Amino acid sequence: MAALLAAFPALADRRFALVIGDSRGGPGTRPLHYAERDARRIHSILTRIGGVHEQDARLLTGASAGEVRAALGSLNAGIAAAKAAGEQTVLIVYYSGHAKDGELRLGDSILPMSELHNILADAPADVRIGLIDSCQSGAFLRAKGVRTAPAFDVQKALAASTRPRGLVLIASSSADEESQESDEIGASFFTHYLASGLLGDADASGDGKVTLAEAYAYAYARTVGETAETRAGAQHPVYLYDLGGAGDVVLTDLSPRGVLFFPPGDEGVYVVLDNSRRAIAEVAKPKGNERRLALARGDYVVKKRDGDSFLVGSFTVEELPVEVADSRLSRRPLSDDPQKGVSGPRWSLRSTGGGQFFFDSAARNGLFPPAALAGLETATRDDLGHSLAWGLDLSFGGGAATLNLPGVAPIDERFFEMSGGASLWRDFDLSDTWTASLGARVAFIYLVRSFPNHVELQNQSFFTFTPGLQAMLTWQFSNRFSALLRARLNYLFYNVDGSQNLGYAELAAGVEYAF
Repeated sequence: MAALLAAFPALADRRFALVIGDSRGGPGTRPLHYAERDARRIHSILTRIGGVHEQDARLLTGASAGEVRAALGSLNAGIAAAKAAGEQTVLIVYYSGHAKDGELRLGDSILPMSELHNILADAPADVRIGLIDSCQSGAFLRAKGVRTAPAFDVQKALAASTRPRGLVLIASSSADEESQESDEIGASFFTHYLASGLLGDADASGDGKVTLAEAYAYAYARTVGETAETRAGAQHPVYLYDLGGAGDVVLTDLSPRGVLFFPPGDEGVYVVLDNSRRAIAEVAKPKGNERRLALARGDYVVKKRDGDSFLVGSFTVEELPVEVADSRLSRRPLSDDPQKGVSGPRWSLRSTGGGQFFFDSAARNGLFPPAALAGLETATRDDLGHSLAWGLDLSFGGGAATLNLPGVAPIDERFFEMSGGASLWRDFDLSDTWTASLGARVAFIYLVRSFPNHVELQNQSFFTFTPGLQAMLTWQFSNRFSALLRARLNYLFYNVDGSQNLGYAELAAGVEYAF
């Protein structure tokens, strides 16, 4: 196969991609945890090392069936224009989400698998590739032509002067199987191993290129192996292969990128985690073979299970290859595993500034005037479960105001406030960099009032516990730093000058640092 491929430039054709992820499946389905994250991973790989230019790629998350049809129409128009200019073309369509009764479930809308099959079959691209990761996705291929063998038969006696042409459809499971997600790897099994293969672990020939056949064979073997003992049972990817011409299709080119290099002398299964401690790839390396993973610039953690302990090390990927040898890894007890659940406990520290105001107008006019607050917080994610987080916070603030009481001249006051609390919330990934969070908080508030121009008045202090709700929006703008906006709604019972139930809000902005 390597000889056949050598006759062609690896990624010289014009490539188009539609990548779809949808966690919603409409009535009768449960939301998926990782479908949209899986789609973003595949989109990133295809546009970074898969030869797909950003302008020729479409990433749809939470889209309707109509939006999918419109995106396919737009890409087909671009493909037709490229072919008219004499370019060879490839179209890749990836879907991760719900499927049921022969239909892709896109929220409350439906796209029949047969319709998507026909769109791909009739698309003007020279090569059309469909990748479907959903339950019972084997129905997408129809009964005729479906194969459950782990690899393609590409030994075709065809002229070496012709390039690959035709249709390839790959489904994550057979027509009567469930496609499974894993909290441990934070992805579906099939897409995780497909992504690992495309990043380089499927490069069985060692030529720095991952072909369609290599990617499928790798994803098949790892998916079947890792799901064999799950509750749902082994999951078997299937394919329909109708590709003519010479050789196979190269999906990713590893050679010009910064890579993690795994030398021949070591062996085992290595897991690569990103800066958020989420698994992004695996390397299953036999002794005597080398492996390369083409990764984006950034910081990564590599770990390898070894008996009742594990080896772990941190690496920074830039332009030059970085060697990951066992001799460069540190041995740790399993209790120190940086990946627990989806990503292990991830600690962070926040600095915030904002303000507080009470909804009751009488309170705002004296007893509880608006206050400026500055705070420091610590939080940990994925310690209690997938996407769950908890944190502790402490803030200080205060100001000056005029207290207006009936029948009394205005009284100048100064006040100091301290509050602290514990919060529990759930994160919802909106994209690779944006996260929304919703949760609850229990806190205390301590307020001291003094009257500097009225020595006859004694200082007052007030302490109580306050339950509340909070919402937050976070933007990760670098490997470790994020910006955040947060709103809290709180309630307290006040019984100093009189019994009152009061509601108040806190608004804050800040910066978060992830360890």
